[in-house]
Amino acid sequence: MDQQNEPSAKLINGTVLDQLDSKDPHIVKQAAENINDYLRMKLREDEIFARILPPIPVSNDELDKQVDTDLPVKVLDKEPDSPGAITVPFASLPENRYIYGPRYRVMFDRVLTPRFTADVDKLRTYDMDIRQVLSDNALKDMMAEYDGKFLRTVNQLLLGVGVTIPETGAVQWIQIAGGITRENLAESMKIMPRSNKRLNVATVLINQVSIWDVVKFTREEIGGDMSQKLFEQGFTEDQIMGKRWIVTIKRDLVPDNTVFLFAEPKYLGKYMILEDTTMYIERKAFFLEFFAYKTAGASLGNVAAVCRVDYTP
Repeated sequence: MDQQNEPSAKLINGTVLDQLDSKDPHIVKQAAENINDYLRMKLREDEIFARILPPIPVSNDELDKQVDTDLPVKVLDKEPDSPGAITVPFASLPENRYIYGPRYRVMFDRVLTPRFTADVDKLRTYDMDIRQVLSDNALKDMMAEYDGKFLRTVNQLLLGVGVTIPETGAVQWIQIAGGITRENLAESMKIMPRSNKRLNVATVLINQVSIWDVVKFTREEIGGDMSQKLFEQGFTEDQIMGKRWIVTIKRDLVPDNTVFLFAEPKYLGKYMILEDTTMYIERKAFFLEFFAYKTAGASLGNVAAVCRVDYTP
């Protein structure tokens, strides 16, 4: 679109305010939905969790009743373990095994932002699009909350550095000396297959500072023209060692010199959305109040599908 023909931000602000001034509830809802649409398009960083475990929408009739809680719950099946086949003499019958399928459940929670208030007349003076003013901090906080809950859960499942996880019979949080090198990265990929579940790494999560140690790899270390590409273009989401790499700006959740390793989503768990991100807006006299909320739940049903590596100097 020709930039000269685009509507000005003040004109957009005025249109939104006119809709909010209306007493027609349908028009007010339209204004709220417009702002919500803008929220979804202007994220500073995509949610880490959603990129590792894609969310699935769930409806009310898919929820399961529980005797111990009246909160929304979805019960899911786990792959049952089965004993291996054995060699037997002729004229022998197999042993009986009772069929049992384990389950796990997804508990739903509501995440919401603080309620923000503003004088409508002051909003008229902004030159920037008011929808961005309404949404920036709200979505940033909500994304950080989900990512924080996700990675804190991962750390809890892994128990600690050097601890053997009883369920998998392996250590899945280790330290490797020597920093981030090609040799150490290759050694990291052995951790997940060592468990009794025999899974392979599909996704690597690293922060935007530590990824520059990967960019340092020379032609002799990384091979081919990849070294030149990294030097000229920096690192974009790409595949190294056949794994998808995700680079995040959230260094408070993914520390420097640390990577998290994840198996494919079908081995990891479920992330379900009961009510997607919504912006609630209410006009009282000359005050505008708004907040965003989302109802979702997730469960990591297989600890063997997550690992963590800390690279020490």
